[in-house]
Amino acid sequence: MKIGVLEWVARRRVLVLAASLVVVAVFEVLHEVTEIGDVWFLVLAAHAFLMIGLIVYSGTATRLYHPPLLVARPDVPAFDVPASPGPVLAAAGFTIAGAKMGIGTGRDVVAGVDVAFGAPLLALWLVLIVALWVAALGRNGVRLRPDGIVDRQIFGSLFVPWEALSTPHAAYAADPYRISLFLAHPERTRRRGLRAGKRTMLPATGVDAELLARAIHEYANRPDLRDAIGSPDELNRFLAVTPVRGARAAS
Repeated sequence: MKIGVLEWVARRRVLVLAASLVVVAVFEVLHEVTEIGDVWFLVLAAHAFLMIGLIVYSGTATRLYHPPLLVARPDVPAFDVPASPGPVLAAAGFTIAGAKMGIGTGRDVVAGVDVAFGAPLLALWLVLIVALWVAALGRNGVRLRPDGIVDRQIFGSLFVPWEALSTPHAAYAADPYRISLFLAHPERTRRRGLRAGKRTMLPATGVDAELLARAIHEYANRPDLRDAIGSPDELNRFLAVTPVRGARAAS
């Protein structure tokens, strides 16, 4: 099976983020060894092009990457949506940009320059980078469990038990990026932390919205199959009867 660039980024998240740190070190060395002139300008332009390109493309990657794929996790047990390459590229881009700011502020401190203005900005930037790394490396997104649906975000989550959904029409793909839920018992849902969005909406980040909606519909209407959620065999069974082109499972 051929793996595209975005799928490779999603699968190799640690490698991509580690490479961003290497890039930071390489550019810092190049800035040190080149004097003001054409070479120095080219290095600076390449640095800016790379970090801006990664940040801008991260949004495009999030919009483009919606594979008809679910991941079986028998150890949980659960079916997870795949990791999205968008947060990985954003984390890499902001790391390259933030590291330059941090190194510059550190040099100012060593040189005795007043950094009262720059320090708060750097602190906010570091918080952003940490949040992006958590989003890139964490198990975020929608998870289907035997007891219900969990939408895991950085600062909060939403749990929707299967019994809270309306049947026979439990969910549909509102658009390529969102799943709309029909709730018969909204009071049974549980929100924790700062989970963004309505209780009736789930993000389809990193997954085909139609496939995810059909999975929710399947297990909302088939209580007898819920205990098998997480099993690779059950995922293969579901995908075999689900008319979504190219749908496949991942271990």
